[in-house]
Amino acid sequence: MTRAVDIYDRPGLHAEVGYWHPDTAPAQLAPMGRAMTAPAAPWPLWTRLVLSALPTAPGVARGHVRSITQEWGLADLADTAELLASELTTNAVQASQHLSRRADLCLVPVIRLWVTSDRVSMVIHVWDASNQIPVPHQALPDEDGGRGLMLVGGLSKDWGWYRAEEGGKVVWVMLTGGE
Repeated sequence: MTRAVDIYDRPGLHAEVGYWHPDTAPAQLAPMGRAMTAPAAPWPLWTRLVLSALPTAPGVARGHVRSITQEWGLADLADTAELLASELTTNAVQASQHLSRRADLCLVPVIRLWVTSDRVSMVIHVWDASNQIPVPHQALPDEDGGRGLMLVGGLSKDWGWYRAEEGGKVVWVMLTGGE
């Protein structure tokens, strides 16, 4: 059973929340670019949100992830999930802006956020159309950015990326409650 909800009453912003169904199963996880493996069992809870790749997208992703952690009884993961969703979404927005400049597009690309849970752990997935793989690097002390993937690696149980069948890539992060 799936229910669709237009959130924030804004055009172009659409969220779905539901239970796992074989036709809508999330993609398999591939840790740090390694070969994909099938999960032991489907995760029954999921939500997905399509966003324009604009500077406001990370804030919307943070709010959505915070709300869903509360709804799913994972409040202990809310702060970390919100931060990591923001980091992944920020990276996706930056990668998408690079694509639109290269292609000389006048349209704003989209990014996709989806979250799955088994009521103990949560996986946050973010898709963007860029084929550029995420590579963590050691940022210098005076640099403004470049620490996002280091935060992701330090605050998560696991993280990785894989190339999406439709093109682009998905970067994901797993959080587990009670650790």
